[in-house]
Amino acid sequence: MAEPKPPTSPQPPGSPDRRALLQAFQDVVRSETEKRDHAGEEEPTPHPRYRLTMVAVAVALVGILVVQPSWLVTKPPEQTPQIQDASLRVRMFAEIMRIERFKTDSGRLPRTLAEAGGDSINLEYRPSGSAFTLHGHNGVLTLTYDSGTPPREFLGTGYTLITQRRKP
Repeated sequence: MAEPKPPTSPQPPGSPDRRALLQAFQDVVRSETEKRDHAGEEEPTPHPRYRLTMVAVAVALVGILVVQPSWLVTKPPEQTPQIQDASLRVRMFAEIMRIERFKTDSGRLPRTLAEAGGDSINLEYRPSGSAFTLHGHNGVLTLTYDSGTPPREFLGTGYTLITQRRKP
């Protein structure tokens, strides 16, 4: 047999029904969710002037990158042949000193410039027994150093020319 339900007390007048409040709350939440979901579907389109302006700016920037005007991109000054020669001599002198230091420390010539800790860009190193040659290129200028020549003699006035170039 079924147990009898406890008697429900009648609600006093003016007291809210909990189920009605819950239903009203769920309706409000559902309504707000639908508004938010539908609002995302309609994206505002940019004004045609905005698009035209952005295209013009992009074209101008690409043009500046391609043309590279002198007011934006400074180019290094052209080097005189004397400065090119001096620059190459100073660079080769530094590599000669690395090779000589390696030879002093290890008792042999390095197999490559990299083994001596040097940079071989535009330089060609050729060891031969206890001697070596070093060929350097700076544009059209080519110099060759033979290890039978004293390094300071090969350098000549190159360092002085480079340091004087910086002074006004």
